[in-house]
Amino acid sequence: MYKRATICVFAVVCLLMLSLPAQAQRHRKANLNEDVPLPVDFTIDYQLGLTERGRIRGASPLLENTAYNEVGTEVFTKFVRNPSVASLGLPYRWNFTIVDDGSVNAYSLPDGEVSVGSGLAKAIGTKPGLWAAVLSHETSHTARRHAIRKYLYSMYVAAQIQYYEARVRAGDNNANWSLVGIRIAAPIAAARLSRNLEHDADIQGMMLMAGEGYHPDYVFALHHILRARTGEQSHFAAFFSSHPRWETRDQRDDRAYSDALAEYNRLWPEPEASPGGRPPLVAFVGKPSAQENKQAKTADLTLPVYCPNATEPLQFVILFRKDKRLLQSVDEQHRDDRGELVFRQEFECSEKTEAVPIVVHLPATLVSKDDRKAQAIVYVYSKDGDFLEEFKPFDIHFPKP
Repeated sequence: MYKRATICVFAVVCLLMLSLPAQAQRHRKANLNEDVPLPVDFTIDYQLGLTERGRIRGASPLLENTAYNEVGTEVFTKFVRNPSVASLGLPYRWNFTIVDDGSVNAYSLPDGEVSVGSGLAKAIGTKPGLWAAVLSHETSHTARRHAIRKYLYSMYVAAQIQYYEARVRAGDNNANWSLVGIRIAAPIAAARLSRNLEHDADIQGMMLMAGEGYHPDYVFALHHILRARTGEQSHFAAFFSSHPRWETRDQRDDRAYSDALAEYNRLWPEPEASPGGRPPLVAFVGKPSAQENKQAKTADLTLPVYCPNATEPLQFVILFRKDKRLLQSVDEQHRDDRGELVFRQEFECSEKTEAVPIVVHLPATLVSKDDRKAQAIVYVYSKDGDFLEEFKPFDIHFPKP
């Protein structure tokens, strides 16, 4: 199989290189294509699947015969039997596994296996809707052969570099500049391709969820859970990474959300009867701000938030940090079991079209005189204590009491 894969890759790369000399003669600057064509043969898929499986699993055993396996397998089976996947005629042996490595991640192998880290399995529990958000995304990666696209793109870039290196050796001084440009542009172009494929899997995954009866809001619920677990990347780091920032994915997926929602509503007019049940409670937050109110002797927080599917009051849970440590409470009313200062307030959360920012008035007596300047960390929880979302930390200044 390895020899067949090598021959297949070589043939594809040769086809990609045929246009290079003519292109180079027309343009002094070498431009990289944004994508590459897929081969009709699936030999590469199997070879890459074998390689990636060993890299991802390592020596970690599989987690088997748990409630996570049961729910995940049920959801995964529905997706691979969905006409949008089954009609592609892929020759894969579809398989779902959980790797007992504690990681909060999921992987799609090119040969039909979708694997989830045990840390992620425990984070989402046994909620079918959250499993659907994970597995629809990864199934879409495999069904649309995204790993093959990325692999062949790396081969295409390598072929470009080899071509211009040969021209340099032949005495073409202009090729030096093309070579420098390719070496700089290639990692950025590859990262952009990866991010676009992630977005494509998000879109296709939401449509797959809708078709099988899982509300697309579960995608956003999953994003917020994972962001809380893995953190948010900076804009700069995200530009060079293969996975977009969770905030960016929320914004980009919102553009395709209406199509998936319309499909879900068409097929499942009674959500309670769908496999995923009622749509999940999801919170979206904006940029918070704080103002010192000397007259009222309060620090006033303005917290933009809206919540699809909220039927009960939610609560803000606010912690305070100074010099990288959480503030201790000066009174029992606002003290948690670790002695840290925590302020809780219930609020009614509206839909996006009706929401107005919530204002929270924090009394100056909450903190000591040495802690009036601090950072606020605001979390949004359901009435039952389920985490929904968090605001970015922001500065706050308490007035004198």
